Amino acid sequence: METAGGAFQSFTTLAERQPGRYGDQPFLTWYDDARDQRVELSFKTFDNWVAKVANLLVDELGAGPGDRVAAVLVDHWQTAVVLAACWRAGAGVVAVDPDAGGAALAAALGGVAAAFVREERVAEAAGVLAAVPARPALVALTADLGGRSVHDLGAALNFTRVVPAMGDLFAGAADPQGEALRLAPGTTPAGGAATMAELLGEAARLAGGTGLHDGDRLLSGLPLLTPTGAATGLLAPFGSGAGVVLASAFEPARFWKRVADERVTVAALSPAQAESVLAAGPPPEDLDRSRLRAVTCPAAHLAETLRTGFRDRLGVPMLPDG
Repeated sequence: METAGGAFQSFTTLAERQPGRYGDQPFLTWYDDARDQRVELSFKTFDNWVAKVANLLVDELGAGPGDRVAAVLVDHWQTAVVLAACWRAGAGVVAVDPDAGGAALAAALGGVAAAFVREERVAEAAGVLAAVPARPALVALTADLGGRSVHDLGAALNFTRVVPAMGDLFAGAADPQGEALRLAPGTTPAGGAATMAELLGEAARLAGGTGLHDGDRLLSGLPLLTPTGAATGLLAPFGSGAGVVLASAFEPARFWKRVADERVTVAALSPAQAESVLAAGPPPEDLDRSRLRAVTCPAAHLAETLRTGFRDRLGVPMLPDG
């Protein structure tokens, strides 16, 4: 059974080891409830997508160790792939709020080697990058899983159309030096940056504190393009051999059904998300939530009322994030 232990020494090591160890075991399950979409990737399939995007970065976009890549993206399974692919290529990620204003977008895109952008911001991002001397490449991610877009993508590469043609194997670089993930100014939550070692350390603490192992399913409601969200929703389960359940948006009314349907054993929520679950009241009695052993909440000072509310009213212990 894989546990936290010394598993979090290097992302490159994890990326080379875990797909072979866990193969077809489910790794990432993603929901877009507004579109009635559910996507599930095994460890092997996730690795394949990461390799293809890493090859795109290095072979076609000219990005590599020491470079920065912008991610103007929402929570999505493709966002997890882009994040991991950048790290495999040795590049750091600059996370930009997809709702950031024009000035904040322009500032964030300065000095990047490439940018992955949601389709509705592609035209604006293209205008910004056109003024950059090196003119970094732009990759558009569409809401439609087939790559169809209601927006004019211009000269931007269509992620869904171009990535499948890339190579299935990637000879990874070393972990990114310096910042592996930085939040651009104007991004919510504001500020913040972390090295790969810091992200892996946070992932190891969470995995150790919750006893996360390769029989577990972790549900994370935390924004993926933040240091805590990336450590929780990507690195902790990946390094532990556990599955992870993500969604495009957290909906408290769906929480307990998702816990039951996906056999969730550990849930990681923000304080606001935990409050909303508590306010929604106890789950329906016909839902099996017996596997859920703990909820963890990344807060320096977790309100005692929240902790006792989960314990006394919902029968689930709430843990600090390690």
